[in-house]
Amino acid sequence: MKALQLKADWQPKPSYKLSEQEEATRKIQTGSAVWKHPNIDVTTLPDPELAPDEVMLEVAAVGICGSDMHMYESDSEGYILYPGLTRFPNILGHEFSGRVVEVGKEVRDLVAGDLVTAEEIQWCGLCDACRKGLVNHCTNMEELGFTTPGAMAQYIAVKAKYCWKITELAERLGDDKEALQLAAMVEPTGVSYHAMFNRIATWKPGNYCVVFGGGPIGLAAIALAKAAGASQIIAFDVSATRLEQAKKMGATSSYDPTKIADLNELLLDLTYGRGVDFVVEAAGAPAQTLAPLKMGLGVGATITHIGRSERPTPLSLEHYQVRGVQLAGSLGHAGHGTFPNVIRLMASGSLNMKPMISATYPLAHAKDAFKRLEARADAKILLLPNA
Repeated sequence: MKALQLKADWQPKPSYKLSEQEEATRKIQTGSAVWKHPNIDVTTLPDPELAPDEVMLEVAAVGICGSDMHMYESDSEGYILYPGLTRFPNILGHEFSGRVVEVGKEVRDLVAGDLVTAEEIQWCGLCDACRKGLVNHCTNMEELGFTTPGAMAQYIAVKAKYCWKITELAERLGDDKEALQLAAMVEPTGVSYHAMFNRIATWKPGNYCVVFGGGPIGLAAIALAKAAGASQIIAFDVSATRLEQAKKMGATSSYDPTKIADLNELLLDLTYGRGVDFVVEAAGAPAQTLAPLKMGLGVGATITHIGRSERPTPLSLEHYQVRGVQLAGSLGHAGHGTFPNVIRLMASGSLNMKPMISATYPLAHAKDAFKRLEARADAKILLLPNA
């Protein structure tokens, strides 16, 4: 089969102490401290082998995520930018949909022909975290497209327990092709859904909501906030293109934070002196987004932090305490009914993710798509591996 594979050199930084497990498995907790000189290429690889509890999917659509870009891009020393769990060489791609073409002998709830999307977080179900219901923090976790073969390929084998049918969506649209492309948006939308509604249960319709970051996760947060009844959705990004996209997804106003004299004053002006109720950090720049926030936060405000950043961030904890502000870090999208709920919202028409799809490319031109995304002007580019 054809697949987009990323290779990188194993060169741990002198300051990074490898664990015995990392040495043995080459599954690295902090990829940006080990992998150097990344390179992607479309190549021919063996078709996946099907395990008894897996289904074989013919991949219909797969999105290029910011995480994919951070594995593809490197810093001034040549190290990948992505700070998380990684193992290379590997096939990239974790936001995807496909058609079931074969099922393992232990699979009971899926059959050939089913249209599905799948979770990227491959939780074990056995560790203490999973048994507590915290599957996004599984201590035996593998991540599809990060540590195991991803979906930027013609075929992928996935455990059936990670798959969700998109029957509702396909029936509503009456077009399998369109449904499959939208289903590739379930995973990134699920990341925002988990952060906003599962991670900390404070959301209320009528909220004044701020979203930092106009990439796919931030745009999904804007669409979800609109669907969930926010009265104002204030978006921030440094890209003029993404600020316009934010308005298309439901933002009531959008700003470049580098052109604002005082963030707190602006938020107070927009909220009639009350401050904002809910903040989504999806920019991965908390030193520039969360650190300045003080009086612009309303009493009892919630901050949910999705964007990844290794840099220490000073926060006004005294202000949080006095104002009753709550801060929750959020990781992942699995469990809690997130995938089926996002699919249902899309099928109902109350969550329209189609405006986010700015371009589609065949797998053969995947490198061109990655190159285009370096400008960070697009919202979401999909690859169509079997087009």
